[in-house]
Amino acid sequence: MSMNSQRRIYLDWNATGLLLPEVREALVAALDATVGNASSIHREGQAARATVERARRAVSRAINAPMQAVVLTGGATEGNNQVLRDHVRKTAGAHVVCTGVEHPSVLEVVGALCEEGVRTSIWPVDLRGVLDLGWLDERLAAGVTLVSVMWANNETGNIHPIAEIAQRVHEAGAIVHVDATQALGRIAVDFTGAGIDYMTLSFHKMGGPKGIGAIVVREGFKVAALLQGGHQERGRRPGTENVAAAAGLEAAANQLALKAAHWSDQLVVLRTCFLEALLGQLDGVELRGSPEAQLANTLNLAFQGIDGEDLLLALDLEGVAASSGSACTAGSLEPSHVILAMGYAPAEARRSVRFSFGPATPAEELVEAAGRIARVARRLRQL
Repeated sequence: MSMNSQRRIYLDWNATGLLLPEVREALVAALDATVGNASSIHREGQAARATVERARRAVSRAINAPMQAVVLTGGATEGNNQVLRDHVRKTAGAHVVCTGVEHPSVLEVVGALCEEGVRTSIWPVDLRGVLDLGWLDERLAAGVTLVSVMWANNETGNIHPIAEIAQRVHEAGAIVHVDATQALGRIAVDFTGAGIDYMTLSFHKMGGPKGIGAIVVREGFKVAALLQGGHQERGRRPGTENVAAAAGLEAAANQLALKAAHWSDQLVVLRTCFLEALLGQLDGVELRGSPEAQLANTLNLAFQGIDGEDLLLALDLEGVAASSGSACTAGSLEPSHVILAMGYAPAEARRSVRFSFGPATPAEELVEAAGRIARVARRLRQL
């Protein structure tokens, strides 16, 4: 079969997911029907405002948060920057902790804050990517003011014990920020139940629209605007509202509320299908991360004797789209910071390849992808 005649198989959902049909329909309908600015008082403006508020309500229901707690933003990267920088601005003697495996939109902000003179600490992980809660207790006793930890890691799929972390943080008098972007649609995300102070979200990893997200703020807490120039979102996020994206966000959040449990079960079946098909055809494959607490849709695999970049390029030619880590660092010649933080040497870290899929990924595609991966890996090993 020639390269051009092969069906493309998309296994990079942790970078961005395929649009849900309901989201596509909502986006198209909003583009056709909504002409007003959501801040205008005329009928067209109020129709746009209604779309934005429906999105806010849908997000709040999907994650079990009060509607007024939801601040719509341009995405999780913006939200992460806003929460962290706002905390430092308003907190005397701020001491910010984040994990060494955070998304760059947290890790790089914390690095910049450190360069600006803010006290920061990086929470280490072990070889499986698991956090040491004893380390956190020691730092909390030393006066940490904010802990930033992702609910699920975008590269390994590791799920962190958010409710337990939040309890420890609160007992020490500090606050907790959680980036839950990768968890949405894969595991249950309960803002109120987990006791989170600030949560940042983007829905495009689970089939929602790009370019829109949210900060969710616990009652009694506030978040100031990152930018200046408008009073939208009650002064917390200036700029004309993206009404079409809000319509898509509403559709995605509604689907999440309806189907999250079903999607989670589906992903477990698909994971088993993919792993069995791959490991049945290829030896020398190492699963990285912690299988005991890992997203079912995410597999970080290292292939013995093969450079990850070589494998990714060859797979792309064979019609399989995968990645080596965060899309925000694509093109970097450096190995994944997540795998390095887990204690792997650079040469070992470069062998990691991430495969991620969604509930809409057909099982037969995963079996076919496993066959292509095995063939390419055997060929690379021979070279």
